[in-house]
Amino acid sequence: MEQNQSIMTVDSLTKEFQKDAEAFYALNNISFELYKGEVLGVIGRNGSGKSTLLKVLSQITGPSSGEISYEGQLTSIIDIGTGFHADLSGKENIYLSALLLGYSKKEIKDLYDDIVDFSGLHDFMQMPVKHYSSGMYLRLAFSIAFHSKISILLLDEVIAVGDTDFKRKCYSKIQELKARGTAIILVSHHLELIVEQCDRCIMLDDGKILYKGNPLDVVNKYYELIENHKDAKVRSAFNETTEEKEYFTVLAEFPIQIDDFKINEIEFLTSIEAEGLTTEAELVFRFHCTKMIAENSFEIGILLTNMNGVRVMLDSYGLRNDYEVKAVNKGDYQVDVSIPPNLLSAGVYRIGVFMGVNRELVKEVDSLAKFKLLPNDDYVKVRGMGSVIRPKLNWKINHVNN
Repeated sequence: MEQNQSIMTVDSLTKEFQKDAEAFYALNNISFELYKGEVLGVIGRNGSGKSTLLKVLSQITGPSSGEISYEGQLTSIIDIGTGFHADLSGKENIYLSALLLGYSKKEIKDLYDDIVDFSGLHDFMQMPVKHYSSGMYLRLAFSIAFHSKISILLLDEVIAVGDTDFKRKCYSKIQELKARGTAIILVSHHLELIVEQCDRCIMLDDGKILYKGNPLDVVNKYYELIENHKDAKVRSAFNETTEEKEYFTVLAEFPIQIDDFKINEIEFLTSIEAEGLTTEAELVFRFHCTKMIAENSFEIGILLTNMNGVRVMLDSYGLRNDYEVKAVNKGDYQVDVSIPPNLLSAGVYRIGVFMGVNRELVKEVDSLAKFKLLPNDDYVKVRGMGSVIRPKLNWKINHVNN
């Protein structure tokens, strides 16, 4: 398959609505290319224009101006149950949807068992789909789309509805479609999914493309936007060729204070190599603190949260069984903590902190800073094989039989 072969061109796409007698732009001069065999992620805050973009691309609604051109068959899964006839059974809807996608009845018959097997809905094929749950709708819609002769697939947040096993089947199927040359546009708030599955990413805000490029870099920028959304202004589009060097960013306002002590600063002590900050680096953080009261102990703990808001880890010296609670003198202190190399997966992480006195939790701050880890080139890059952590375990292979 030819690399970077365009399959869709979106040029100056604009969608205007009237809101309180004034023009409101859900999409404002959107332009991009989509390539064969590419998974393009779309992220952004609620109301940024993501769903409107997919509805315009799938011709559910028309643009106010701009042009869309593409090759081949395009299909979309945007709203649960879209395109299904509520009074028809699951089987009848498979035949109807496949006929609309250009299949002959013989081709549908040959594919029918595969579609049903993938959906896992064997016992519900004779039931009208109006009685399906949202998860069942999703299974049927994905099963039909994944077994269709499509060139472009548009996926909205609906992928989040399925159960864990079915999601993993879908992610695997996305990679199969990609390998066959199908282009996919994936809209999601699930940022781990965007980084894991997508080749490129665009970030929308107020109907405009705010950033575009490598998914990890764009997700990093997204964190900056949501952390500063009250003051965020639409800036010029991110140049895909710009080398991104923002690996550590302080998010909180200091000092962070309780009665006994305060944290004045967090410092990142890890040296960033020429290749960037990778998963094989030891991550060292220093908290600069001041103790104001000469009684009581003081404890600091660290929290790490991944791109989906999942707390990956927490730790504190104050959580150790052998930790001795004792009074600490007034003055300035440095508290260092290190995260060992080859533990975390590539991604963007937020650092939080909790502060305690005499082993009692007093204050917790979720977003003290953030850092971005690039993948380690020692690993073969296999899409769809993501995980919360990725340590280098010890493996042994012994030949035990001739």
